[in-house]
Amino acid sequence: MLLERLDIAPDELRASTGWDIKPEGACKGEECVPLAGVTSTDGRLDARAFADAMGMPLVGDEQHGRWALGPRSGGHVLSTADVPTIVLDDFDGNAFDVARLRGRKVLLVAWASW
Repeated sequence: MLLERLDIAPDELRASTGWDIKPEGACKGEECVPLAGVTSTDGRLDARAFADAMGMPLVGDEQHGRWALGPRSGGHVLSTADVPTIVLDDFDGNAFDVARLRGRKVLLVAWASW
């Protein structure tokens, strides 16, 4: 879920993730996760507190006001937005170290056939 601010409207959350906010917490199907202290007085959710309570990664670019809230991951979350060392072959078969792109904005597109 892409965010432009760090408070989320419950209907926006439901539409983007399928999690519905109910008195017992965030619910999806039969599963409910308690959310003590996550909602504000106007009913919006604090994205950081929600991510912590749900075990969802939240990474962002504070300077540009953009954040990404990832799916629940069973305890295996991204702790940073830093890319690990990746060396791939270019179209000519030469090794290309992705770290050479450091400092530039990069769009990474992944595809899988399954």
